[in-house]
Amino acid sequence: MTKKMYITTPIYYVNSVPHLGHAYTTIACDILARHYRQKGVDIRFLTGTDEHGANIEKSAAAKGVSPKAWTDEVSAKYQALWKTLNISYDAFIRTTDPAHEHVVQAIFEKLLQSGDIYLGSYSGKYCVSCEQYYDESEMLEGGICPVHKKPLTEVHEETYFFKLSRYEKPLLKYYEEHPEFLSPKYRANEIINFVKGGLRDLSVTRTKVKWGVPVKSNPAHTIYVWFDAR
Repeated sequence: MTKKMYITTPIYYVNSVPHLGHAYTTIACDILARHYRQKGVDIRFLTGTDEHGANIEKSAAAKGVSPKAWTDEVSAKYQALWKTLNISYDAFIRTTDPAHEHVVQAIFEKLLQSGDIYLGSYSGKYCVSCEQYYDESEMLEGGICPVHKKPLTEVHEETYFFKLSRYEKPLLKYYEEHPEFLSPKYRANEIINFVKGGLRDLSVTRTKVKWGVPVKSNPAHTIYVWFDAR
């Protein structure tokens, strides 16, 4: 058995206060971490809060406070709850931490230099609540978000794209050569068929959302919350 293990909860989105679902996933990870520590495994257990994006701007505005004040308040509630529940985490990450923002910017610039990220423009149907675009095959009839059942918004903006399409063939080759890589096995065909269906380049920045990590070489853009936090 490995002597080192990394365990992480989701890093929780602070558009609202913690609830039972957040406690459930954190307690589950805590149980796993304690179990492996008892077996002598060196555990690194991470949790934290995901604090950027349009929904945070909206939540803060609704409360009449700045996004930073709002995220400070809600993140503190998570930390207080984990103390009450005696969660044995090793580190609590906030995506507004300067160290995190510095690393995100450095990774973005590295991907830009390697050609994995490029500047373009995007037009499409966007869900503010999901903070993502949907194409025709994904949205419901009438341009409705499949998750929130609300009308999608037509958005046109300059954006940086991650060249996901570059990795379609390499991924399929790797899956074929390393069948043990995909786990659980009963999901393997689903993943393979998804990749075979074609990987499209993904928008990874916004110009219309200011509460986010700015692109170092082009500060008019902020990095998408999902790219920043993952």
